[in-house]
Amino acid sequence: MTDGVKNLDGKMGQVWMRMWFPLLVFSVFMILLVGKDELYSRFLANFSGVGKVIFEYGSQIGVWLSGAFLAQRFFTVFVWDGVIAGISGRPVPRLPKDFTGMLFFGIAGMGVVGTVFDKSITGIWATSGVFGIVLGIALRNVILDVFIGLSMHVEQSFRIGDWVMVHQNRRETHIVGQVIEINWRTTRLKTTEKNMIVVPNSKMGEAILTNYMQPKPYFRIDLDFALDYSVPPNRAIRLLEGAVKSLIDDTRILGQPEPEVRLDEALSYGQKYEVRFFILPTGVSPKESRHLVNRRVVEHLASAGISPAMEREIVYLEKDSRFEESDPGKDERIRGTLCANSLFGKLPETEINHLAGYVKVSEYIAGKSLFRQGNKGTSMFVLMEGLLSSEMEYQDILVSTVNESIQPTEHFGEECVLGPNVRGATVKAVTDCLVLEISAKAVMEVAGRSGAFLTLLNQETSLSKIKTMEGKHKVSKPSGSSAKKSSARKPLSSSIQTFFTDLFPSHPSSKKEKL
Repeated sequence: MTDGVKNLDGKMGQVWMRMWFPLLVFSVFMILLVGKDELYSRFLANFSGVGKVIFEYGSQIGVWLSGAFLAQRFFTVFVWDGVIAGISGRPVPRLPKDFTGMLFFGIAGMGVVGTVFDKSITGIWATSGVFGIVLGIALRNVILDVFIGLSMHVEQSFRIGDWVMVHQNRRETHIVGQVIEINWRTTRLKTTEKNMIVVPNSKMGEAILTNYMQPKPYFRIDLDFALDYSVPPNRAIRLLEGAVKSLIDDTRILGQPEPEVRLDEALSYGQKYEVRFFILPTGVSPKESRHLVNRRVVEHLASAGISPAMEREIVYLEKDSRFEESDPGKDERIRGTLCANSLFGKLPETEINHLAGYVKVSEYIAGKSLFRQGNKGTSMFVLMEGLLSSEMEYQDILVSTVNESIQPTEHFGEECVLGPNVRGATVKAVTDCLVLEISAKAVMEVAGRSGAFLTLLNQETSLSKIKTMEGKHKVSKPSGSSAKKSSARKPLSSSIQTFFTDLFPSHPSSKKEKL
């Protein structure tokens, strides 16, 4: 209620700041016109006849012109910037404001000629008609811009704030920008390079134009990626969907309509996939959105050990010989994922190779749960490909859930490795995923040979518990007593770490390992 009153006061203040000057000027001239006899008798008695005539004509002309000024400002503030802008939700272009201003001042000019100077307006119209023909022939291009600008305003094919593309002869010369102004002769666009492009209205009227924000305020962007035939389609779609959906924030990249990946066509050097996603131009420009999605796709492909396909030439040295492309295979991808992980990547190569033999690779379709919060588990996981979501539920507070995303090469579920603990969150597949599952027994075998790895695992488990508590404290606003309980739990993680360090002492040679 208080914010609404403040906003109303602010708007009223802005209206008064724009209206006080024309109102003051009009009031002054009206006072001079109404009280001219009194002013003559008191202050202008010694004026010459010429001075009195100038004062009388000046006051009448001033009333007409100041009245036109006041009417134009009133119409601009309350009609164009008030009613019309409120209905359309966009600022009104300068063109209709200037047109109404010219109309009011034209009426005032005719009023001055007809009432102050007592002349016939008909003769003026006849003379202005001949003059208008001559002027129209000389300024035909300018007049064309003006009338096309008026027609564009009536038709409203685009408005201020819309992102548009003006089509040229070649695709690379198309102009993409945001409409910032529509005046009498030109339309001004602001490009993503922060430059301003001025396009004559006649050119805008003749060109083919794409409005990215009509009929909906969002639009779709398509990006093409070519991958080698050795990459199965289901794996390629999983990787590309995981990349684009990890950017969804509903202010730039939209979740509804949902992004999708389609196998577009088969090329001579690979399969072309089309990544489709929708953006809000008010939150991100088309070029910036392409940059974000391209970068994220390249990152996901690199983490999976895949490079985009490219055209190549194969030279046969012998007749009937064949070129066989090497395939890194599933084992190599598993080792690559473990090496890129923040926890296992610090192990020696021999330990990673040993651990890779005990890893179970599972595929989960979009929407399927890996495990639910509160279930018991005896393994941890590393995301190989795709995108997962982690959801923590709190039953004893008003806010029920806290969501996070899990990116490729990230691990989770480590809280169930150091004991018969329950799962701290529910993990679901956002897209089709490929997940590595590592049993607690295999992890503890590695920890038994490397005390430094066990210490790091303890730290990861403690951080996971602290993060869970912090998430709960954020949504429940804990009191001072709950903060004391949180601080009282800190020695418990230290005790767990000391216990397992004593239980699995580090090998003498492992003390020199750097993790």
